[in-house]
Amino acid sequence: MLQRRRWRSRPTVKKSRKKAIWVGLLIFVLFCIQFFIYFERNLRLPLMNLAKVRIKQIATQAINSAIADHVAKGTNAAQLMDWKMDNNNKITGFVINYNEHMRITSEAINTVQGELNNLESISEHIPVGQALNSAILASFGPDIPIKLLPVGSVKVDLNTRSQNVGINMVMFEVYVHIIAEVSVIIPFDSETEIVETEIPISYSLVVGDVPTYYYDNKGNPVGSTNGSTPPTITLPTTPSSGATHTTPKK
Repeated sequence: MLQRRRWRSRPTVKKSRKKAIWVGLLIFVLFCIQFFIYFERNLRLPLMNLAKVRIKQIATQAINSAIADHVAKGTNAAQLMDWKMDNNNKITGFVINYNEHMRITSEAINTVQGELNNLESISEHIPVGQALNSAILASFGPDIPIKLLPVGSVKVDLNTRSQNVGINMVMFEVYVHIIAEVSVIIPFDSETEIVETEIPISYSLVVGDVPTYYYDNKGNPVGSTNGSTPPTITLPTTPSSGATHTTPKK
């Protein structure tokens, strides 16, 4: 009888251990499922928004720095714009040099694409506490990795804009407009984001003739130094809707 009891007690211990292992495994799986559901419902959207802001900030800084170092410094403003003159050597317009335009555009595309490829190997992290909108827990929790992946080709446009800086001066600015599409990757999700930035290339100040007089914001003539009187400004008058026209009687 003693031997039979010992023979029966051994498998009971093994079965209890296996049962405990299976119960622990089941609890772990249920915990993972609950965490995934909670992450999907409450943390995925805030984390994605934070990741987009962080990736956009990193990409914009990298693009601006790369363009300023490799493109803007190697641009010759004198060769970039061809000014048109009249018979009195006064500027009447300008045309952007096509060869310099294509050189800057091509160099900017290669520079930005290479910079984004370099950022692809860099992994940033965001603490989970930042997604909870809590100032106390913002720096706590495990770090969630985020990555940047370039999507499509980089678009580069060389544009100009003008700004009045005086009564006879106009500032012309040549700038590069860059649009890059990247994919923001976090655990269990990924979305695309547009990175858009503008970098000035050169400035040109065009000075014209000083006018004899001009009007201030109150309509008063200013600057008349040779004694000439500026023409009066008259506003056209329109008859009121209720007015009637009568002809005199003969």
